[in-house]
Amino acid sequence: MFNRTRVIVAVVALLAVLPGAAFLHFYLPRHDVVRIIGVENRRVDMTGKPLQGGDRPSQGRDVYYIFAEDVETKVPHVYRNEDTGWGFPFYLKFDSADEQAVAASIASEKGIAVVTKYGWRLNLLSWFPNAVNIRRSDPNPTIIPWFNIIFFAAFGALAIWIWRRATR
Repeated sequence: MFNRTRVIVAVVALLAVLPGAAFLHFYLPRHDVVRIIGVENRRVDMTGKPLQGGDRPSQGRDVYYIFAEDVETKVPHVYRNEDTGWGFPFYLKFDSADEQAVAASIASEKGIAVVTKYGWRLNLLSWFPNAVNIRRSDPNPTIIPWFNIIFFAAFGALAIWIWRRATR
C-alpha cells in the first residue's frame, strides 16, 4: 500500500526542516495592524523579572511595553519594546524610547498603527514579541513585506545554485 522508505524519508525531511522554519518564523519581521490603547515602562532585572521597590535599581534595565488590540477582532496584543543593539537578531534597533514616544502619542488618540515585530507571544512563559517599528496608519493599509520577499528570493537563488553545483 505505501512504501516504508518514502515515509521514513518524508518524516526525516520534515524533522530537518521544522527547526529552520520555526527559527525563520521567530526572527523574520511580521506586521500587525492594531489600535494602540496604552504603554508602560517596567524596571526589570537582567533575567526579565520585575524589580520591587527595595531592589537595587542599578542592577536592572528598562523594558517598554505596548498594549494594543486588533482593529477588527478586538483581540489583545502586547509587545515588548527593547533595543536589539549590535547583537543578534541584527535589527540594529537603538531607538526604543523614540518608538515608545510614538506609541504613546498614538495611544492618546486611540489611533491605528502598523507594528513591525519579531518573536512569539507565549503566555505560559511570559514571552512577548519585540516591536521593531511603529507607524501611524489608516484602518486598511497595504502591507508588502519587502524584507521577507528579498530574503526568500535570495535564499531560493542560493538553494538553486547549490543544487546545480551538487548535481554536476
